[in-house]
Amino acid sequence: MQNLSNKELLQELLSISYQEMRGDTIQDILESIPSDRAMLVKEIAVRYGEKKILGEPISNARQVFEHFKRLQHSRQEEFHVLILDNKHRVIHEKLITMGTLNRSLVHPREIFAPSIELRAAAVILIHCHPSGCTNPSKQDKEITNRLSEVGELIGIKVIDHVIIGEDYFSFADHEMMP
Repeated sequence: MQNLSNKELLQELLSISYQEMRGDTIQDILESIPSDRAMLVKEIAVRYGEKKILGEPISNARQVFEHFKRLQHSRQEEFHVLILDNKHRVIHEKLITMGTLNRSLVHPREIFAPSIELRAAAVILIHCHPSGCTNPSKQDKEITNRLSEVGELIGIKVIDHVIIGEDYFSFADHEMMP
């Protein structure tokens, strides 16, 4: 999906037939259409949201939560990254992976490849817990530590990891960033 132009994405979206879409909510509709098309709809939504935040400085986890509130209704884990310049202005927003009901597989190369390419100074990690509970799991803590270590090695600071659920949890606010 990432390699398609905006025009190509729109053309692909328009090819989804009305008969494919079932349900009353956006989530119901996304679940009723083939997964590649659901990803297409989500990609368009991300690009639309990305336009609103591009160039904006991020100074706290509440801003991140407000931008990513849409993840509160996700039925599977999604892992995103905000790529920032040296003044913590958003350069790019990227969906890294969509996981299962309660797990998302993340590898440092997926986080840092676009960050290196865009000459980022910092990143903010974001993922959702479909259960609504924002308490970080052991795996959340481990991946935060691992990504922070990799970031330090390559000179891109991981400034926060925000978990979205019914509310949000910020590793930085709870002084849990390595």
